[in-house]
Amino acid sequence: MTVRELHRQEAQHHTGAILRSHGRFARQFELDGHVITLGVEPGVRGGLYYLPSAPRWDDGTPVPRDIVTRLQPIIEEVERFWGTWPEFRATL
Repeated sequence: MTVRELHRQEAQHHTGAILRSHGRFARQFELDGHVITLGVEPGVRGGLYYLPSAPRWDDGTPVPRDIVTRLQPIIEEVERFWGTWPEFRATL
């Protein structure tokens, strides 16, 4: 498995990315010391993630394109490790 549990509702992907619960309706994706907080609602088989069309780290800097393209697959792997199947929606 490419994911390991760090704490309750916090896991690290083999890429070094960390996904953690951040309150009831949010998850934090962390990579190389940068964090992006994503809105999440309960879905049918897992969380319904809202991904911004132009994502920015929480400090306001743009998320690099190479990370943006890996964001969804990494989240999917971690969520499947937790036994859920996430869905994704784009936001403007």
